[in-house]
Amino acid sequence: MEKRELRKHYLARRAALSPEERLRADAAICRNIRRLACYQAADCIAAYASDGREPDLFGLLGEKRFFLPRYIAADAGYELVEIHDVARDLVRAKFGLLEPRPELPAATPEFAANRLLYLTPAVACTPSGIRLGRGGGFYDRMLAAARGPVVGVIYACQLANDLPREEHDRNVDVVVTEQDIYLCEK
Repeated sequence: MEKRELRKHYLARRAALSPEERLRADAAICRNIRRLACYQAADCIAAYASDGREPDLFGLLGEKRFFLPRYIAADAGYELVEIHDVARDLVRAKFGLLEPRPELPAATPEFAANRLLYLTPAVACTPSGIRLGRGGGFYDRMLAAARGPVVGVIYACQLANDLPREEHDRNVDVVVTEQDIYLCEK
């Protein structure tokens, strides 16, 4: 299948989860993330604000310094911003997603590359670390500079046996679902 058909297939699988299944899975995903040695060693994480269908990682808020992406139109890309309080620090922005308020300071690119453990959303992942994003390459560009581990966060229904990979695609180092943790081979 082409990426477009694969996205449609895995997004439909994710959309089929009931709100109750999603809540249980979100809690289990957060528990599995806490088990990761890279999470335990990190003092700062780069997460994401769920679009309502992606795994919700706000259960980790307050455990580490917590950074979320903010869209920068001039760069057609994202910067990372530390947040402390969801109600106070986030606003609806590009694509209708919650993002850090414009007045909050962004992390420097050097800080983001060297200090953050990235917890990354995906449409699908393989156990070997191939990640299928939404398209557009936003996360691939943001993750290109990451020197630390990158964790793909998905529901078990989004785990794929195989996915196409292009040269610019950034593999993940670990895949976490509500059921399992996959340490990806380099």
